[in-house]
Amino acid sequence: MAEDWQAIAAEVAEVLGDVGHTATLLRPTFTGPDHDRQPGPDLPIPVRLLGDTLALGLVNGTAIQAGDRREMMAAEGTTPTPADRLRIGTTSYAIIRAEPFAPGGEAVYFDLILRA
Repeated sequence: MAEDWQAIAAEVAEVLGDVGHTATLLRPTFTGPDHDRQPGPDLPIPVRLLGDTLALGLVNGTAIQAGDRREMMAAEGTTPTPADRLRIGTTSYAIIRAEPFAPGGEAVYFDLILRA
């Protein structure tokens, strides 16, 4: 029997809402014609997160640095990218890596590495 990955993603989002915390994904926007795009205001997108730990063996000083933060983000229609930023409380983080966990081809959650 095939898994209903959309239903599983919805369950994961519900659990993250229950035990995790909320944050705001800040997606850059642009105005003007394609040949002269200007930065516009960031588009705020509410997201649900759950903090995770980074194994010390993964911290190599280049791709993952001491002080980086790992979060699981619910897959609720928004796919995070390194062009976005994530605001948790009053701190804004760069998204260093955004990797989907998608065992059946449907994203269940995103594994994020963040840097202040």
